Amino acid sequence: MTEPLANETTIRASDAAVGRALQLLVVGTDTCVAHPLEAGIVTIGRGSDAEIRLVDPLASRHHVRLHLQEPEAVLVEDLGSANGTRLGEERLPAHQRIPLAIGQALLIGSTTLVLQHGLSTSRPRRIWTHGHFEARLEDECARSERSGGVFGVARIQIEGAIGPTRAAELLASSFRAADVLACYGPSDYEVLVVDTTKREGDETVGRVVAELRTKGLIVRSASAFYPEDGRTPEALVARASAAVRGQARVASAGPATVIVADDLMQRLHALVQRISSSNINVLILGETGVGKEVIAEAVHRQSPRSEKPLLRLNCAALSESLLESELFGHEKGAFTGAVATKPGLLETADGGTVFLDEVGELPLALQAKLLRVLDSRQVLRVGGLKSRTIDVRFVAATNRNLEVEVARNAFRQDLFFRLNGFSVLIPPLRDRVAEIAGLARLFVSETAHQMKKEPVPEIAPDALRLLEAYAWPGNIRELRNVMERATVLCTSHRITSEDFPVEKMGATVPVRFTEPAAPRMAASPPSIPARTFTEAETAEHERIVGALEQCGGNQSRAAKVLGISRANLVAKLDKYGIRRPRK
Repeated sequence: MTEPLANETTIRASDAAVGRALQLLVVGTDTCVAHPLEAGIVTIGRGSDAEIRLVDPLASRHHVRLHLQEPEAVLVEDLGSANGTRLGEERLPAHQRIPLAIGQALLIGSTTLVLQHGLSTSRPRRIWTHGHFEARLEDECARSERSGGVFGVARIQIEGAIGPTRAAELLASSFRAADVLACYGPSDYEVLVVDTTKREGDETVGRVVAELRTKGLIVRSASAFYPEDGRTPEALVARASAAVRGQARVASAGPATVIVADDLMQRLHALVQRISSSNINVLILGETGVGKEVIAEAVHRQSPRSEKPLLRLNCAALSESLLESELFGHEKGAFTGAVATKPGLLETADGGTVFLDEVGELPLALQAKLLRVLDSRQVLRVGGLKSRTIDVRFVAATNRNLEVEVARNAFRQDLFFRLNGFSVLIPPLRDRVAEIAGLARLFVSETAHQMKKEPVPEIAPDALRLLEAYAWPGNIRELRNVMERATVLCTSHRITSEDFPVEKMGATVPVRFTEPAAPRMAASPPSIPARTFTEAETAEHERIVGALEQCGGNQSRAAKVLGISRANLVAKLDKYGIRRPRK
């Protein structure tokens, strides 16, 4: 380590409280995280290899560096950043080490970094409840949607000759102070790994699991990351839970497990059966977690293409840079690393069905490439000279109002017309109360079978009434998560309301709405209004307005009534153009 310059002053141990570690508090537009500091060099910046990453467009990849020396000497060095670093009112000169005192603030763009004393290391770390974890996860989803950040959700199951207290202590000492550690069930933990990348998050969880296994423990773990594996709390929890059970993906209902007890859903499935025999493109609409993939599978399964592949593409996870080579394939030598010819995914689905999930998240540049395939039914490999004809049927799904997205130039109108040959609107679970009991029993049975739990627990009448009264903002995916955890927690042959997250389920107003309009055939391209809501969005709009009226305009109380975070409520007020109440 380079020695400090002669005129540099240092912070000595006498200046600090004995036994108290240093930490750097990072406060940005959508974040407030305390990072513990140890002796050595800490690089801060926007780059993925920085020890402390900043989600700030004005930060350079390697912006500043902290030099921490013994005893407690802290020096800060600007690394020639593009937009500079300010210490108080003074701009730091580049590549010079300047003393940083306790309480002093560094300013990088819109981010403030404050050096401070951390809590005593003797303070035990709190293991949060599952209810608190879900609330923090919802807030993190809303924050990352605004900032474009990435975070992970991990499930860690521990078996061995070790008590739950010791297992919690080992986990608590292995994750960062900013990460949220909670108890999912007996010897079963969940972790919210904030401000990370998929690679870094996987490395962190892998390191923790390796440390636990060195102590003779049997450990199973799995992770899901926003936004690649899901954009809602229910989707992320479902993906991590399915993976920790060894499933390749979240289970979806097959022909023997589809619950169709509601009159509206019976008509919808009958309509789907009629249109499946045609070759028309289908656009499936509905809230997140409502079962759009089940309908897409039904379209494929009941069509003449059922013996051919069903290709599932998550449009939210498609990388523009890899799209052409992955979807369209490439010829040998087309680019560095292309050592052999590779057919694209669309070619492998020839004769079958392509399911475009979350098509509303597709970037505009990728929309244009997809439109060319829809128009020509041909693909051209990267580096190829001759197009190849493909025979596929496209089924798309989204929870967005694509007509509104077209109006604000976020979705191509011509692509919308190509996909919207026939539109199917799936009502939310709160409008299909007759199906809740059957779905709940199905999920309990599946989980009990996976756990080899006999006999399968039954659902007590009081628990069933609570399930049917809840509004289910996360729809079927949320119901699956709740019933899986209830099966894990159940210690008898009966699931009661005590096995549910009652605090969360009692916080959402179970408002019922009029039946949505039946799906319609798009005979001709519809006009694009300036502002149009689907039935599901109209229902959500009414729930929000009703909650605000009930709470006298208090947004915090209204958010609690709705079972969402205040930040999420504010985002929905902006989405629906609801004027924020005056204080």
